[in-house]
Amino acid sequence: MLFGTGLVAFMLFFSFLQSLLTMPHLATRSAAVRPRDAASLLIYRRHAEQVQVLMGKRRPGARFLPDVYVFPGGALDAADALAVIQPDALTGKDGVPGSGTALPPQWVQAMAARDDLHAAALLRAALRESQEESGWRWADGSLTSLDGKGLRYLGRAITPAQSPRRFHARFFAVPQERMLQDPHADGELLDLRWVDAHNPQRLPIIDVTEFMLDELQRDLAGKRTGWPLLSYVNDVVRIRRR
Repeated sequence: MLFGTGLVAFMLFFSFLQSLLTMPHLATRSAAVRPRDAASLLIYRRHAEQVQVLMGKRRPGARFLPDVYVFPGGALDAADALAVIQPDALTGKDGVPGSGTALPPQWVQAMAARDDLHAAALLRAALRESQEESGWRWADGSLTSLDGKGLRYLGRAITPAQSPRRFHARFFAVPQERMLQDPHADGELLDLRWVDAHNPQRLPIIDVTEFMLDELQRDLAGKRTGWPLLSYVNDVVRIRRR
């Protein structure tokens, strides 16, 4: 009899646990996707009084942000990490080491990078994705020295916790004159164009893109302090600066 009573109690407790695990808020929390490291590059130029940025439209069948205008960018991959410890894998030039890339320590911290190599790999990812998606590539043979190159770190953003595809993206900016264009490149982005950073044409862009366009303009004008992290709390944008 005691065994029967204990068994019933156990079954009730087990049923209670199951109901807790299937409650919507807990199911959503357990299904949260860990964000992947990613990087984007804002290639900019000055045209009259405007700041223009190179942007392209993602393909209609893209799994992430279809039909939206974006900067060249994408996820960090193994080749990016390899490029900073072996001869230059980005340009294919022999004997040009990528391991000497010295990013400012404050950048590494603001990027929430694990160390210098992780930070350099993120920068490499931004440059590689630019070359693959738009045909614009870094003009120098290596990144062993960034002094006077005009490269800027703008900030980072993390996609919402409920998104099925999540990214922890870092955003860099570089002037057009530091890049070279391959006229024969078949880029992944459609309708590549120079876009006024104020987006007067109202191209379809997401809030992160709009925010980074504004950050670039503020940075070029010397009107900002620190580097931002844009994230979401209960679908509400939260911005913290470092």
